[in-house]
Amino acid sequence: MTEQTDTSEDEGGGQGITVSRLIPANKITTRQIVQAARATLKGHAVRALNIAIVDDATITSLNQRYMCEAKPTDVLSFDLRDDYDDNTIEGEVVVSAEAAGRQAADWGVEVREEILRYVIHGTLHLMGYEDQSPADKRKMRLAEDRILGGLQLTDDQMEGSNKRRRIMGGG
Repeated sequence: MTEQTDTSEDEGGGQGITVSRLIPANKITTRQIVQAARATLKGHAVRALNIAIVDDATITSLNQRYMCEAKPTDVLSFDLRDDYDDNTIEGEVVVSAEAAGRQAADWGVEVREEILRYVIHGTLHLMGYEDQSPADKRKMRLAEDRILGGLQLTDDQMEGSNKRRRIMGGG
């Protein structure tokens, strides 16, 4: 298994975001993953956020170890703060690229969109969003849709040209 890592900080030296690709996810760039995380974190202090793109075997192992469920899942979030009274984000989001591929096919969306949704979903959990009740699920889904819909990426991030393009629905 090869690992590709990229670390990104904003201009002010904050929001340290690291992306670790433990399996290939060729339909999405590291820059797109970081952009989705930043859009989600907008206005929140960030000490460190690691986003890991993994396979089903890895996420199943983590899911069994930390959630006591011996099955693959789409995304896991780990809040790594030492002080829970400190609202600064410090954590890890683990995304299964294989789960994203299956779900994208089921929903008729691009794999890139599904991976970005998982990144956003996991980051929202680190910000305190829950999804246990139907009302909480609706609130989280609305936030995911709003953030996905607002992502603007240049084609050169995706395919090599300089045109602006909205990657998620609506325009």
